[in-house]
Amino acid sequence: MTEQFTPPEAKNQVTKNTVIAAYRPFIEAGTTNPDDLDLDDPEVQKANQLYDQWQDQVKNSANGPEAKIRADLEITMFYVDAGFTDPDYLEEVANDFLDQDLENASEDPDNPERVETRRQIEYARERIHAMLDD
Repeated sequence: MTEQFTPPEAKNQVTKNTVIAAYRPFIEAGTTNPDDLDLDDPEVQKANQLYDQWQDQVKNSANGPEAKIRADLEITMFYVDAGFTDPDYLEEVANDFLDQDLENASEDPDNPERVETRRQIEYARERIHAMLDD
């Protein structure tokens, strides 16, 4: 039986696209690092609240060890997928956060699902490095 991580999309749940849309005005206004968001701004608070809800849903929907690692990858890549492009932040994601995800995926190296998960993590790292090279 293949474990799958499927982002939550049921009714009354927050989707990734909804959360990305909540952050879009800040990105369009020039914020390139999520750490630079003004935590006192009510709109940032709303976006962060949506993010927390989405993150909880993602974690809670991951059943099994492989799905949990893939959920972690989805969460790790969220702000990159949302459009934050600060080089220091991207370096941190590529070299710290994804390293942790890769370490978590290093057990059971011959499991085909685990091999695929590691491939997805490496692809995410390559994608970030390509962004940094632009």
